[in-house]
Amino acid sequence: MIVATRKTAATRQETATREDRRTRGDTVTRAATLARVIERIGVLTRDFAASGTYPFKSRGLTRAQMNAMFILSRAEESSVADLAAKLRVTSGAVSQTVDALKAQGLVTSDVNEADRRARVIRLTAEARVEVDAFERGYLDAIGPRFDSLSLQEIAELDRILTRVSASNIRERS
Repeated sequence: MIVATRKTAATRQETATREDRRTRGDTVTRAATLARVIERIGVLTRDFAASGTYPFKSRGLTRAQMNAMFILSRAEESSVADLAAKLRVTSGAVSQTVDALKAQGLVTSDVNEADRRARVIRLTAEARVEVDAFERGYLDAIGPRFDSLSLQEIAELDRILTRVSASNIRERS
């Protein structure tokens, strides 16, 4: 009985060691694979950034202002609260950003008719034209990199990146 117990304990230890090695191996493989994914995403963005093309370049917008512009370009309108949630900043920070963009004629800020305490933020027609032109140029420049992917593969990539983005937002909240 003692011999059987020692053998069982030794077998459990051996199994645990194998599992530990396998887990560490998976972690290294996962970390290395993730590093390659991030590197490749970086290459795509760096290649385009190297062109020096981006909207409103002459206006010297801050990163926060550019981020707000792109969020607004995806919607017809947004409230300060929605914009703050998407940017992961306070509504006060959004108000400052919107005021600066408004001063440059890039956004409008109107009273929300449904809730007179709230504001509705929209891109101006001029700003929308410039953002749309930039996005078309970006797709023209980056799009060929995806030519070897099927529509299903692109949809899967979209699904994966959406999931990654959503988990990042939840972690920061």
